[in-house]
Amino acid sequence: MRSMTLYIGFTLCTFNVSSAENISDHELFCSKVTQQPCLLYIRQQLTALQPASVSWFKVKSYELDYLFDKQQFAELKQQTEQLLTLTSVPGSFSAQLYFYHAKVLYSEGDTEPARRYAGLALNQLQGAFDTFGAPLRLVELANLHYSLREYDKADAILNDAAAHFKKNKDPLFWFEWYSNKALIEHGRGQLAIAASMREQAVNAAKQMGHNGKMIIALGNLARTQQLLQQYEAAYMNYQQAMTYMQDGSDDINKAIYQLRMAEISWQRGQYQQAVNHLLALDKTKLRAPHLVVYNALTAEKVLAELAASPASAKQ
Repeated sequence: MRSMTLYIGFTLCTFNVSSAENISDHELFCSKVTQQPCLLYIRQQLTALQPASVSWFKVKSYELDYLFDKQQFAELKQQTEQLLTLTSVPGSFSAQLYFYHAKVLYSEGDTEPARRYAGLALNQLQGAFDTFGAPLRLVELANLHYSLREYDKADAILNDAAAHFKKNKDPLFWFEWYSNKALIEHGRGQLAIAASMREQAVNAAKQMGHNGKMIIALGNLARTQQLLQQYEAAYMNYQQAMTYMQDGSDDINKAIYQLRMAEISWQRGQYQQAVNHLLALDKTKLRAPHLVVYNALTAEKVLAELAASPASAKQ
């Protein structure tokens, strides 16, 4: 699932069986497929299943997870709106559906309906945790409280999860746990603590060996470092994250990371490098908040002059 910071993707699993069998994580689902894009594989599997069957909903959850992870929010919203019209869905899927729809609405600034769907997801997830005791469900609950800016509640849930599942060896659980802990500390203005949590999330992502998680973890760490004015470290982590990206599936994150590297270069006075990054990114992949940054940078006189120079035109 996941940044921002909507980057973090969340998953559903049961505690008493292996996570690989039950987790709604598209990277795990696609891990054995190397010859075709993950989204294409997911959709091929969907067409082979009876619509609205239990198996279909399970694979559909991977598609929602993919769209969320890749920040394809317009399509995700379209899908969740259609799915919300169904009269009967499995309980675990409805929790995930409410969760993603709330996240999309939050990303658009549509706060009141987002809070309503977050509340529905909270009720579903609390019931699921009471029944199954799944550690990742606790993290999802914490994330929803974070989205509602209930930082103390979110933090308490994460602390309980760490205490109850301290022997858990699943790197995905700890990736999500540290990522959410970082979100809370960031929300409290504790950026240095958030950065240390981000570093732990990177370590967990390395254990998983999933490119998507590395992109998310490194990008989140880089952004926090940038806000701490640790520009060199931030730039290097954005660069490293870019090496895990694939054309087509990671184009949105690629544009965002190019933009941030341009911004860091400008902050460091490396103006030609900033221009190079601006010229390299695909502006059409940026959403409104990032377009504000893009427009501000391109309006900078020194960058505008360099961008118009013959040397930059040859880049």
